[in-house]
Amino acid sequence: MDARTRLTRRGVAALAASLALAAGSMLVAPPASAAVRGPSGTKAPLQPAISFPGGDSAAEGGQIAITFAANGDTRVTKFRYSVDNTHLDGEVQAASDGTASVTIDVGSVTGERPVYAVAVDRRGRLSPMTQGSFTVSAIWSLQGQAFDTTTWLPLEGATIRLEPAGIEVVTGPDGAFQFVVDPGLYNLIGTYAGPPSLYGSQQVELDNQGMRFDLYLFPDSGS
Repeated sequence: MDARTRLTRRGVAALAASLALAAGSMLVAPPASAAVRGPSGTKAPLQPAISFPGGDSAAEGGQIAITFAANGDTRVTKFRYSVDNTHLDGEVQAASDGTASVTIDVGSVTGERPVYAVAVDRRGRLSPMTQGSFTVSAIWSLQGQAFDTTTWLPLEGATIRLEPAGIEVVTGPDGAFQFVVDPGLYNLIGTYAGPPSLYGSQQVELDNQGMRFDLYLFPDSGS
């Protein structure tokens, strides 16, 4: 075998080895440590819980305590909340146990009042919104004025009785009266000794939101 033949065979062998190495490099997957990592997760905080530690009702003009809880989500740093709307314009920092409490003035709006809240984590991400509710009851059940239909002026000195509650009041200079009773169906009865003697009655149904009703007294047919 001459020198030229040996060199040719060596060249073919080298070329084959190079091709095999290249093919092997294409078939071997890169190690896991070399894989490209995607962005970190952006999971929102858990939906918070709303509770009322002192009870879920308050009298008109009073206050009510509200507690927000992160439900074990340690990422939560504060809560945003609002009453009667979803503006979430109130904010309170969460304590180390993931809760926060506020005391609010309920004002004069009676009935069921909604509370909305979201949890906020240290990155400013918001949880889904939670809704709770409390009830504001009127400090009076029924109020109004008695009117003399012969003058259409407020009637002072009229006796206003509420049945079957069996309670009565006498009107002052502005003809005003007021009762505090449980919800139910009542008869409102007004009398005035005169002269002239006056009488008026009306059936009213009261709920826990309070009611205003003016009673008109007409000349008594027997006077």
